[in-house]
Amino acid sequence: MAIFVSLLTGCNDPTGASPTTAQSAASNGSGNTSATLSWEAPTTNTNGTALTNLAGYRIYYGSSATDLSQKVQLNGVGVQTYVFDNLQAGTWYFAVMAVTSAGVESALSNKVSTTIM
Repeated sequence: MAIFVSLLTGCNDPTGASPTTAQSAASNGSGNTSATLSWEAPTTNTNGTALTNLAGYRIYYGSSATDLSQKVQLNGVGVQTYVFDNLQAGTWYFAVMAVTSAGVESALSNKVSTTIM
């Protein structure tokens, strides 16, 4: 299972983002402290077979690219966007992992980052 992640800051409509390209953006100067993360759901397992038991996602994030110590669990497959509100100033890093109904986890997606001012 592979997931491609994109990051938009201060935008509630991520449909214009290319899911295969990580995007980084700073806050718009109006006190915006949120980031919108979106991703493309995986459709195949690593062996090439169809993925039929996707159950949800785990988003890992943190203020260090090497320590994504905070986690958000999302159950269900219909959600492919998550808004992080009230982020403190600084650079934030995000990655997503798919989880099957059997509890099998994918590798982490590519990491994306944004800077909140």
